[in-house]
Amino acid sequence: MKISNIDVIPLSYPLEQEAYDATARWKEFNWILVKVETSNGLLGLADIAPLHGKEMEIFEAIIKKKLERLVIGESPYDVERIWMKMIGKGSSAYALGNKGAVVSAASAIDVALWDIISQSLGTPLYNILGGKFREKIMLYLSFMGPVCAEMLEEFKRRGFKAVKLKVGFDVKKDVEEVRRVREAFGDFKITVDGNQGYDLYQAIEFSERASEFNVEWLEEPINVFNIKDLSILASKSKIPIALGENYYSLHEFSEVIVEGIAGVIQPDINHCGGITRIKKIASIAECYDVKFAPHTHSIIGFVVSLHLLTSSPIGYVAEYPMYGKEWTLRDKFIEKCVKIEDGHAELTCKKGIGIVYDEALIENYRTV
Repeated sequence: MKISNIDVIPLSYPLEQEAYDATARWKEFNWILVKVETSNGLLGLADIAPLHGKEMEIFEAIIKKKLERLVIGESPYDVERIWMKMIGKGSSAYALGNKGAVVSAASAIDVALWDIISQSLGTPLYNILGGKFREKIMLYLSFMGPVCAEMLEEFKRRGFKAVKLKVGFDVKKDVEEVRRVREAFGDFKITVDGNQGYDLYQAIEFSERASEFNVEWLEEPINVFNIKDLSILASKSKIPIALGENYYSLHEFSEVIVEGIAGVIQPDINHCGGITRIKKIASIAECYDVKFAPHTHSIIGFVVSLHLLTSSPIGYVAEYPMYGKEWTLRDKFIEKCVKIEDGHAELTCKKGIGIVYDEALIENYRTV
């Protein structure tokens, strides 16, 4: 069995209401679907999302003009060697580097290869990642915009007991929002995401004022590449710091884990190097008793994260992004492989990642 073809499909989905955080706003969910085919007819799927600036053509060019020729003809089982071929090191990585867009493109191919491998063995992905450590994973609602009491009440009736709030705007108003949700939903797990909107002193102030409301973690409150300030914040914050969605290399993850900066680690399958690399990140986190809660804003990436959390001893909770009251796009794609019930997710697939290529569904969102 050899890799025979790679295809890239750009897609776009108009949102019912504008989404936003402390540093961006967007009206569409833009993404690309990556298809990897083998000589014996297996099809592996992955995606890259969200692409707020409609960068679909950039990723398509990296995959088709750079990575495809390195991968075609290889055995899909050789993920470690293929990863090194795609990214390279030294002079072989000089043109595109080993961070950023090229890693996201390689990550998608890597995920598709793991889909192929587990399909070829006739078993769900989690079984080749270590098997079932747990049956179900708690979901936390991650709203891409305002969180109103009526919406939370509805989700509470459906069994959800965890939510992430957007902060990073104004410390006083952000703390009041946390207070409002805590007083209205006393038994909820509350996490907050600053999207790097604060400076160090604002983040310290927020952590001091919000800690009384039992916040599970403070995610990316400041510039995530300013290790000095992150260290100061981690030493002063009464709320654990969560990091990872904007890191691309093992070195970045190992630094914030080993130095005791991150209390929760959140690698994004689109950024961190696919399954081949995220397994290593989870192992480093396990050594230092750091909680593992992947950042999941792509559709196939969400399902992959469920496989990882199902099999990992340090799996914590799964992010469940919401655009408005429901995210019907995601739900259509995952309905045959994930069961959502009582605020938890359970994988129901029989082999691979579980996402089945649906041409009719894809055509609804194809951009060209």
